[in-house]
Formats: sequence, structure tokens, C-alpha cells
Amino acid sequence: MPLRAPTALDSEEAVQQLNEIAQVIVGLLGEASPRRREHSERVANLAAHFAEGAGLLAGTAPHRLYLAGLLHDVGHIGSPPEESATPGDEQETRERRHPVAAVQALSKFHGFAPLLSAVRHHHEHFDGRGYPDGKAGEAIPLEARILRLVDRWDRLTAGPGALEPKAAIDRLRELGGSELDPRLVEPFIAFLDSGGIAAGDFLARKEASFIRQSFSGILQKFSSGKLVPPAMPQVVFELRNVIRRQDSSVKDLADVLEKDPVLSLRLIAVARSPVYKGYGEVKSVQAAIPRLGFKETLSIVVAIANKSLYEARHPQHRVLMDKMWVHALACAYAAKLVSQSLLLEDPEGVFLMGLTHDVGKVILLRAFAELPESPTVSPETVLTAIQDAHQSVGVMLIKRWGFGEEFSRVISLHEKDELTADTHPAILAVHLANRLTRRMGLSFFEPEAEEPAAIASARHLGISSEVLEKIEARVKDIVRDVAHLF
Repeated sequence: MPLRAPTALDSEEAVQQLNEIAQVIVGLLGEASPRRREHSERVANLAAHFAEGAGLLAGTAPHRLYLAGLLHDVGHIGSPPEESATPGDEQETRERRHPVAAVQALSKFHGFAPLLSAVRHHHEHFDGRGYPDGKAGEAIPLEARILRLVDRWDRLTAGPGALEPKAAIDRLRELGGSELDPRLVEPFIAFLDSGGIAAGDFLARKEASFIRQSFSGILQKFSSGKLVPPAMPQVVFELRNVIRRQDSSVKDLADVLEKDPVLSLRLIAVARSPVYKGYGEVKSVQAAIPRLGFKETLSIVVAIANKSLYEARHPQHRVLMDKMWVHALACAYAAKLVSQSLLLEDPEGVFLMGLTHDVGKVILLRAFAELPESPTVSPETVLTAIQDAHQSVGVMLIKRWGFGEEFSRVISLHEKDELTADTHPAILAVHLANRLTRRMGLSFFEPEAEEPAAIASARHLGISSEVLEKIEARVKDIVRDVAHLF
């Protein structure tokens, strides 16, 4: 019985499954012959880009052609690699049979049904002298004619005996009307001349295009007020007002916090962690506050409130959110420790700046996760788009939460290296903390190998590599102990 799979490219989930199955199958082809796999990938990408760019196919048809191109040579699975095959009748038989063998294998997956005619007929010639069925002219499916053209181009320009592009183009023109559809040759050459050969991975480009359109729509909704970002819990504002009063007591703070039982329990859990170790058991909010201090209590409460933003239904987005949370927390503690090492004013305020420096990324990912198509987009592509767009959303949100102008400036400047010694020390501390998280592997960027003291913000703050390495070690311990408690 044929293996059940999605029946068509009619849903994002079906597309994702077919892509994954196709990659596994072409991977098997590559086990025996890496050259065939590389050829298949080049044909798939170039054929899909050409068909879409030249307006030959629309809708999901270019994606179907991409899959057909990726799988067109899977009938060679089990055949000797091209470079070791011995010419002769047996090799000729295998060559002429591989389109049919590919269809027989792929027909076990119902989702590949729309691709089978292109795969079966990709060796048919326009004049009827091809195989396996000797079809001619427009009796050959358009997708198969496109594959025949791109397959021929790749064999002319890649591998042993490859021709220079001009000679390969001349050869395509010679084959027009015999092997190749003459009405496709000139549009294909024009496509090559326009730089189409450098279009890259078809799926990645489609993802990038989808992402750009999605984030453009999200940003427009934010700007117009149609998409309202989440509000900071009221308890945070009440707690901040209580702390600002000169005569506030531990009981005053506890009365505010105990309005939110979940927040209270998490505050107690953090206060009991090794990071805030002290004498006596912490069993209540009133016991937790003295151990933490008023300002640090506020910082932790804001962190607990922020953690609720880092939630997602889809597993793929949940993984991204978890990484974002760990990065934000690591940046917050690193910024605080940098501030304390330099005896800067208000290290708890710097902690909050570090905690919220990337909040725009969280809001954008939450909005993107609500789009029905988003689960099929690679995390790398999503993160690139978020990286490019998060600052304006973060500034908007932080102002709505009532934080000061310095918070907005941190969000705007934490990625920039055009800082000076006159830049506010809090901004430099967060910038430095953000870069330290990369060295610690607690960021989406590749770990950095440069000396920490060589970072621009470290130079302006006058802080040594030795001190920064101790801060890194301490942050790793803190994140390990408390990240799961918020």
C-alpha cells in the first residue's frame, strides 16, 4: 500500500512535509553520488527561479517545479556514481530507465503526484527523439520542458569538460527545436543575463520574501494602532509608586505583591535561589523583600512579568522564545554586574534596561506566530527579519510602559558600535552586556573570540578583560540557577 503523505501543495503543513521528504530522498541520492545531488539542487533552484521570474508558472507551480527538479534524478539511487560508471549497454539502459524508476519510487508518496509527469518526461526532446515515451512538442508537459532546458544547461556548465558561459549559451541555441523547446531558450538566456543564475536557494528566497511581507504588515498594524502590544501588569506600576515613596515599608510592598499570588510565589522562588542566598528560610513575600532589597524586588517583579511575554504555542516559536528569554536575562545580569564593578549609579535600573533591550523582538515574534503560515519558515530567516525590525517596536512598547528616555536610547543603540566616551554609562553597560552574551554562547549570534576589553563599550568604560571574564562566569552561574524560576 502506498505510504500516505499530503496529497498536494495545498497547505503550509503539506509543503513543509513534502520539502522534508524530498530532502531525505535527495540525501540518499547524494550518499552514492554527491555530484548528482549537487546537480539536482542546482537544477531545482534555477528551474524554479526561471519559471517564476519569466512568468511561465504561477501560484504554487514554481514550488512544484522546484521539488521535481530536486527529485528528477532519484531513479539513479543504487546506480554507480557518474564519475565511475562504465559506458556500455548496461549504463545506457540505466540512463534511459531512470525517469521511470524515479516515478515508481515517488508514486509511493501521494503528495508527489503533481510532480510525477515533470519527473517522468524531463528527458523527452522537443523533436520527439527523447525518452522514455518519445513525446514531442507541447505534448511534453511545460514543467518537463523547463527541466530539460535547465538540466542541459547545468551539464554544459558544471563538472568535467564544462564550457564557458558564452559557449554554453551558443550550444543551447543550437539545441533549440531539436532537444529543447525553442520558445524557452531565449527567455532562459535573458534570465541568465539578468543575473538569475545567482538567485540562490529558491526556498530560502521565498521564505525571505514571505517574511518581508509579513513584517511589513505587522509594522504597519503597530503604527496604525490596529495591533496593540501587551501592557505591563498593573502590579508593576503600583510597586514602582510605592518604592518611590520615602516612607514605604516592607509591608507596603508585600501588600501590593500579594495581590498577585503567582507573581508572589515566583518572587519567593527567586529569593530562595543560590543567587540570593542568605540566612533563614524564605517562606513569604515579606521575608523575600528584605533579602532582595526594594529596588531588586522591583527588578525581579518586572522580570517575572516580562517572562509571560515569552510564550508561544508552536514548538518552533517556543524554542526561539526560550532562547530570547535566556539572552535577555543574561544581558540584564551582565549589565548589572558591569554597573556594580564600576560603581555606577542605579545598577537595578541598568538591570531593567538589559532585560528590556530586545523586547521588540519578542513582540514581533508573538505577532508573527499568529500568522497561519509562519510554522513553515526557518528560524534563521525569522530571526534575521526580527533583527532588522525590532528596535522601533521596542521603543514604542517601552514608552507605553512608562519607562524613561534612557530605556529608549538603550534599545536604539545597543547594537551599534559608533559609541563614544560621552555615551551614557548605562547605555555602554547594556551594549557591553549584549556583546558579552555572544562570547558566552547566550545569544543568537555566533560566539565571539575577541578579547572582551577590546569591545568598544568596554574601552569607553575602562573595564579590563579580567574583570569581564569574571562577570561572564558569574552570569553563567546565575542563568543556570534562576532562568527557570521566573
